[in-house]
Amino acid sequence: TTKALKYTNQSLEISTRTNSRKYLVKGWRLQGEIALARKQWDEAEEWLRQALTVAEAVGNPTQLWKTHLAMGRLHTELKKPEIAQKAHRAAREVIDRVKVNLRDPELRAGMENSPLIRQVYDLSEPD
Repeated sequence: TTKALKYTNQSLEISTRTNSRKYLVKGWRLQGEIALARKQWDEAEEWLRQALTVAEAVGNPTQLWKTHLAMGRLHTELKKPEIAQKAHRAAREVIDRVKVNLRDPELRAGMENSPLIRQVYDLSEPD
């Protein structure tokens, strides 16, 4: 994770200088996921909340659902299943909104068959 942290920090530095909010969101989400992997719960939550706030403002669907998914993983680790479920459902709602607007059947099928998308659907199902 040291190498990932180095690259994420470089990306955040460039994104900050260029005010690229999409990449700031991605960088903060990755910072949160690195902290999550290191079991640094408070730090992970701080990065992910920051990413989620800007992702919602920017409206980038990919960064938004991936950040919700990461939040769900955090709350699963924190043994907060209700909050985790809510985050997973939020990720699924974003994905569903994207799918509704996909006209190309191949793109839709590719999205539906993506292992990560399948994971979101599985995690968002009621227990």
